[in-house]
Amino acid sequence: MTVSWRTDGNLGSNDTPQPQVEYSTSSTLADKILSPIGTTSNYAKSSFFHNVALLNLAPSTKYYYRILASPRCVLQSDIHSFTTAPVAGNPNPINITLVGDLGNDNLLNLGAASRTIKALGEAAKNTHFFVHAGDISYADDYGLGVPFSFYEQSWNKWQRDTGKLTADNFYMTGPGNHEVTCAIIGDIFCLNSNYKNFSAYLHRFRMPGDESGGYKNLWYSFDYGIVHYVIINTETDFPGAPSGPGTLLNGGNFQGLTGQLNWLEADLQAAVANRAQVPWIVVSGHRPFFGSLPKLPALPGNCDSCRVAFEPLIRKYNVDFYVAGHVHWYERLYPTDADGNPLAQDYNNRPGPIHIINGAGGAPEGKASVKTAISASAKIVSGFGYARLELKDASNARLSFVDSKTLQEVDSVDILRHH
Repeated sequence: MTVSWRTDGNLGSNDTPQPQVEYSTSSTLADKILSPIGTTSNYAKSSFFHNVALLNLAPSTKYYYRILASPRCVLQSDIHSFTTAPVAGNPNPINITLVGDLGNDNLLNLGAASRTIKALGEAAKNTHFFVHAGDISYADDYGLGVPFSFYEQSWNKWQRDTGKLTADNFYMTGPGNHEVTCAIIGDIFCLNSNYKNFSAYLHRFRMPGDESGGYKNLWYSFDYGIVHYVIINTETDFPGAPSGPGTLLNGGNFQGLTGQLNWLEADLQAAVANRAQVPWIVVSGHRPFFGSLPKLPALPGNCDSCRVAFEPLIRKYNVDFYVAGHVHWYERLYPTDADGNPLAQDYNNRPGPIHIINGAGGAPEGKASVKTAISASAKIVSGFGYARLELKDASNARLSFVDSKTLQEVDSVDILRHH
């Protein structure tokens, strides 16, 4: 497990030169273990980002931890806790909470982001891990929606507001278009070159890219009990990527045009070979491949180059779910063929991946409403909230969407898949 945090620099110098964490299975930190010295990085003069690895943890075990004080005026943290993942193949049910396109509050979302963050806190009581499928803080278009709130301040505010949630839960992230650079209107408007090319996202989070053979926080995978979960980067590092070099946002390529795709094929191939032990396979990326058309001024959400690059692999290796964001609503599709047409109008052991669009977290650009629904669309909710994916056993799942204002389910469906 990696514990990550940010501190303010003291006149631009690192205020925590030796980041360290103490941890124990005791709530009082009795018999505590001292972690190795962690690593520190920065891209903004006033911010330093620390990562400390807690090693040799037992599976399915509750640990308590505390970030140690620094001699340079940084106090120790409160005691927090987390429960480690079960071993791969553990047959117990898993509850995954899915969110996308969250951000901070402004005049367009009317407090929706805060309500969703609060709702996620309630969901944490029955959640094994969270997945945020891109567009995290929307720092790149603040100063426009929130007066006197700029790039670093917006990132810092989002991480402070979600701190109670992320300090005690696995919060897995993937990149969206709002993570690429400091100005959504174009890379050339970033006067500080340190704010370009995913810099903030790569420094502020620590995902298991190295451990899974992926690339840092941009693409990676992990096993958790009966699910193999994969995060991909739909912004850069494949042919025709919408945010790649030479585009408006001008990000990537970190491993060329084939590195991510080669990794994904090898990862899914290994996951299929291990399916008797870990039956469910879920892939998350920010941009959808198929989905209904929203009304203006929302941007069309479907990414044709993403579909051409990734969808054949998702279909070839019989991925169960593809979870996206980007469009500011919740949409559940029926299992689809390679062209996005429905293979059936139920979920009773049907072939084909199930596509879910879940960009309804609370985007400061406002929610989307439908203009034209495609034939594969089973349900659209134009509102703010989060989705839940419950994997009950090797064959049975349940998908639902919760309105963050009422905390009521406004969509749910049972899914049967014999793996």
